[in-house]
Amino acid sequence: MEIKVIVRYSHYRKYLDDKDYPGVTLQGGATVKDLVEELQVPGYYLKEVTVNGEVKELDTVLSEGDTVIIWPPRIGGG
Repeated sequence: MEIKVIVRYSHYRKYLDDKDYPGVTLQGGATVKDLVEELQVPGYYLKEVTVNGEVKELDTVLSEGDTVIIWPPRIGGG
């Protein structure tokens, strides 16, 4: 079984195959970690991941139609 999840935020668009944007097809039972690896997002870009608006861990299993946001580290000055 395959599932398709939606990835948000154009910053990560460079990691997606244009024909699949904004969706990514994964095997059933895939986790957030599997998605991050599929997108080849460098570890230093990964601060936090939300699935359907809730902060989740890398071992969270994804479901068909989930909306995933990969948040980069926040930087700024004071």
